[in-house]
Amino acid sequence: MNTVEWVIVAVVAVGIVAAVLGWDRYRGSEKTRSVAAQPTSEVFTDPDSGKPMRVWYDPATGEREYREDSDAP
Repeated sequence: MNTVEWVIVAVVAVGIVAAVLGWDRYRGSEKTRSVAAQPTSEVFTDPDSGKPMRVWYDPATGEREYREDSDAP
């Protein structure tokens, strides 16, 4: 393979890895919810579902979670 083909393969490989690792970034699931997480005042509309999402923050780990907000108007 020449240099151009190697660059194309590398770009495609990086794109696939980025897509796989970032697939559920903003989608919380029941199994990953922290019991120590606290709701923040940050609420946004999910562009895919149109539902309001609230950011939850776990001060012990610094992890942020995105959960559907049933209290939003």
